[in-house]
Amino acid sequence: MDHRNRMKLTAGSFPGSMNLMSDTGPRSTTTPGSGPSLAILAGYWSTNIGNAFFQLGAEYLIKQVCPDANVVLIGDQPGYWNTEQGNPPNALDYAAHVKCDALVILGPFMRPEMEKITAKAMRACHERGGKIIVLAAGMMKYDKDTVALSRRLLKETPPFIFTTRDRETYELYADLAEHAFDGVDVATFVSDLYRPLPHDLPDYVVVNFDQIPEPDFVNVPSLSPARKNITPFEWNGKTWEARQPAFRTEMSYRARTWPFVEAFLPLPKRPDTIDGFPILRTDHRYNPFLPRKTYRWPRSFVSDIPHTYLALYAHSRCTFSNRVHACVATASYGNEAMLFTRSPRAYLLNRLGLTTIKEKPTRLDLDFLRREKANYRAWLGEKLKLLSPKFGVANVA
Repeated sequence: MDHRNRMKLTAGSFPGSMNLMSDTGPRSTTTPGSGPSLAILAGYWSTNIGNAFFQLGAEYLIKQVCPDANVVLIGDQPGYWNTEQGNPPNALDYAAHVKCDALVILGPFMRPEMEKITAKAMRACHERGGKIIVLAAGMMKYDKDTVALSRRLLKETPPFIFTTRDRETYELYADLAEHAFDGVDVATFVSDLYRPLPHDLPDYVVVNFDQIPEPDFVNVPSLSPARKNITPFEWNGKTWEARQPAFRTEMSYRARTWPFVEAFLPLPKRPDTIDGFPILRTDHRYNPFLPRKTYRWPRSFVSDIPHTYLALYAHSRCTFSNRVHACVATASYGNEAMLFTRSPRAYLLNRLGLTTIKEKPTRLDLDFLRREKANYRAWLGEKLKLLSPKFGVANVA
């Protein structure tokens, strides 16, 4: 019986996870909630379930290294629904009113629209005497104007802790923080926080394309040079080409609504297998819910909570996706993944050593990941000891 089937049948430890007792030491005897209060900005799971992967990863990590903290998730800013508009005039920006010892901001919040989305909450926390903690920072755009805007806001509200998920972001902003750390994406902690149950599905591959059209995966005699919309690669002992439909792909990059328009158009039938492995299709965007789009082909899955996605990626033979965090989750459980995207957010995969993931299915070095996680835990735990409780908890019945 091979390693994959042993995991499937026994639900044992996955290779990307860590031994908690060896890495965190004895269980804490402190009272949960008696320490500092940390409010984590979180949400937008229904529009991109990958957000949940790094938000739950951050919550898990903080609770592991600071078990006496009062860690709460609070709704992220409403401006992310329409970033060009920013927070609507009538919206309650609750994060700007929360009295917490630290406001925790995650992921690629540094973007051209951040002044209209996160700035108010950051300033309010800073002026109230709270700390700003940024975990797994990244950027939506890495252009000079966005960098200048981001540096200006971070100078105004200096982070107490600033960790990054890609080296480019670390080099751009580490000097502005009291404590900075060149870390990895906290979404990699999904393999620690979620242990999927065994199942009786056969070995399968996951195909996840909800932003751009799914490529045709064609078995070819030999490798040829890459061309526009055609990526040659080797996998499972064979040579393949991923052929993306040119017009439909370009339309998807120009208009985010295009995949929903396609739900009402006639499209060629999709294959049921790749190299004999059944295809499971995941959709990371539950909202707006359109069954014609999501359930067009057999064995499709969508949900507004993340856990079954993690189960599917944990058991995947290989995941082919246009979503960065579908690949991060798959790789964190020790499986192969291949990414199809033009987004600069893929820099975070380079920090994990997945430098070839856009060229071919790639597997994460799990020894490397365990070391990175252990370093992250140790560093963050020491820095959070410096955070003193100030605001406490609300006196409610």
